[in-house]
Amino acid sequence: MVKIADRILFYLILKPVSFLPLGVLYFISSVIAFLTYHVVRYRRKVVRQNLKAAFPEKSDKEIKAIEVGFYKHFCDFIMESIKAISISEKQLAKRTSIKNPELIEKFYAANKNLIVTCGHYNNWEFYALSLPKLLKYKTYSVYQPLKNTFYDTILYNSRIRNGMTLIKTRDLLPFFSEQKNEKRMVIIVNDQSPSNIQTAHWNTFLNQPTGWNIGPEKLAKKYDYAVLFGYSKRVRRGYYEVEFSTISENPTAMPDGTITNAYSKILEDLIISNPRFWLWSHKRWKHPQPLKQEKPLPVSQQIAS
Repeated sequence: MVKIADRILFYLILKPVSFLPLGVLYFISSVIAFLTYHVVRYRRKVVRQNLKAAFPEKSDKEIKAIEVGFYKHFCDFIMESIKAISISEKQLAKRTSIKNPELIEKFYAANKNLIVTCGHYNNWEFYALSLPKLLKYKTYSVYQPLKNTFYDTILYNSRIRNGMTLIKTRDLLPFFSEQKNEKRMVIIVNDQSPSNIQTAHWNTFLNQPTGWNIGPEKLAKKYDYAVLFGYSKRVRRGYYEVEFSTISENPTAMPDGTITNAYSKILEDLIISNPRFWLWSHKRWKHPQPLKQEKPLPVSQQIAS
């Protein structure tokens, strides 16, 4: 049953706010970022623990600078996500572009279906909204429904309105088993803590033993989808450029774990280059590596081997 408070919050606050210019939303974001970091201290402990573990070589001053940058970006992302509820196609087209569309066009011309792996880096909402309008592929995104059914419906409708089709996690296998006369791009965000640590693939990521959901790799190998990495680069506040890179054109020929290692290495390098844009507030390392697992090599060594 939908709570009245949820409807009031959305229809009287969030939806009207979504029609405000982004310049106004960024002013609000700056105020909220200050309050979130200094007053509310939202997940400060989690963020600091994650940063210290990921960057043991950095000083407290450097860690704090990343923290402050993260909260500023995080609040910008929240405002941009609210804006995504009502942003027009024209506005979105001005704010999101693809850096290397020729790579996607090459695979499209070769009749190759794609799995695009990505992380919670920069603005993935603008990313998902813009791709169906920028590419020839029929675009899909894997989707985990929210427990709050009212906001789940709001988020679902926001994400599909430009042509993206959402696939629930539980429906992945039936979806890949379908034989359809279409060229598919399937976007899978794969940097959350895996639900089953026993079946996860483990390596060392940001200086910590890290488990990965091997679903994307298994699906690519079973159904012969080429695997790409995609991420949203912030050009300036409110403007993003999506860039793709190839992980594997022929996944069936690659040893188990290689694709996952390659994906995690690209994401790791991206985070190291500009750490404030990753989602440090989630508990990525909440599960320890199972004892039966051997101590993992660093990602770079695993790829090299």
